[in-house]
Amino acid sequence: MGYNAFDIRVKRIETADELEALYEVCNETNTYPIFPTHIALKKDQIIGCFSIKSPTVYWWMNPNTVTVRESLPILQMCDALMYEHGHDSYIMPCEPESPFYGIISKRFDTIKTHGGDDFKLILKQ
Repeated sequence: MGYNAFDIRVKRIETADELEALYEVCNETNTYPIFPTHIALKKDQIIGCFSIKSPTVYWWMNPNTVTVRESLPILQMCDALMYEHGHDSYIMPCEPESPFYGIISKRFDTIKTHGGDDFKLILKQ
């Protein structure tokens, strides 16, 4: 017997046990959830997750007026602001073509997909 859409539900992660169960399922597929807030379930089995409160910094620095060396204290100020707001970990997207990519990639872990490609950010408008 198959399943229908009513067998699938989404719920907020409310306990450490739910979070640990999610990590275990993700580990089976060699993935790591990024700031998960909700899990998707099919017949009470975890099949996915998403975050609706990911601490993410979108930034821009003018490569014509800011050197890579000058960007370092700016990034440190960003760290301080995020820490002030309760985030000791956050995401900062950066295109590999950016002159600042080298310094960013040294300070942040690159999130990789299962196939090894860098994540592509998709903007829903």
